[in-house]
Amino acid sequence: MVFHTLTRVPQNFKEGVDWLIALKGTDPKSTMRDLGVAIHRLLAFYPVGPTMLPTLEPIKRISQEFLEQPELKEQPFVKILLERFNKPLSRTPGKPIEHFTHSTEADYQNVVQTKGVTSRDVVSNVTQFVYGFEKFLETIKNPDSYNSAYSSKATWDRSCAENPKGCAVILVGIAPMLYAGVRSLLNASKGACELPAPNAEERLGEVLRALGYAEPECRTEVGVLNVHIALDDFNNHLLTVLYDLAGYWAFY
Repeated sequence: MVFHTLTRVPQNFKEGVDWLIALKGTDPKSTMRDLGVAIHRLLAFYPVGPTMLPTLEPIKRISQEFLEQPELKEQPFVKILLERFNKPLSRTPGKPIEHFTHSTEADYQNVVQTKGVTSRDVVSNVTQFVYGFEKFLETIKNPDSYNSAYSSKATWDRSCAENPKGCAVILVGIAPMLYAGVRSLLNASKGACELPAPNAEERLGEVLRALGYAEPECRTEVGVLNVHIALDDFNNHLLTVLYDLAGYWAFY
């Protein structure tokens, strides 16, 4: 099914990527600016919580159900993320979290405020990961068969311009899903430049299907090396950006 509005919340990683690319549209400089400003206003406003945001809660449940898939939930970092949906997040400053190599300061402080993050910073960061997702999609999709979940009618101007906060809330809500999807793919393609595990290709296929990608929309020849290269933009900085985007300090 194809959707004609960006107010329809993505249900999995694939739809999340489609949503971001549809939102980027034909005037990315303008839409990324407006989205980044809306996200900055949203995240900068809320103090260390937890805070119940009614419009966010159903979107969080979608991310939770995505993470609970058998192909994903046994990964140690996913187990930690799932705990956040089930019990209040520990807000102990400086407490190291195993299985996370990047900063998790957003667990216990509003990093937008404490790090002096500006709306311009958010715009730049959002732009980087949107283009990173677009690069990934161009690598794995079969252009003759791929169907986006969002039509050309699903644009920022039609769906978000009158209520930018609404679309910002959607992105904040699906951030754990996007983050977990990227990390799952990185884990599945780990060692691609060295000697892949005997079942590496099989595991990658499982992850791609769990994320929403399947043949014929996905290239049959996609392998661990292709995915590894396609995700090379997602360094620790961008992983931290995706992680922080969920607003853990406020909403979990």
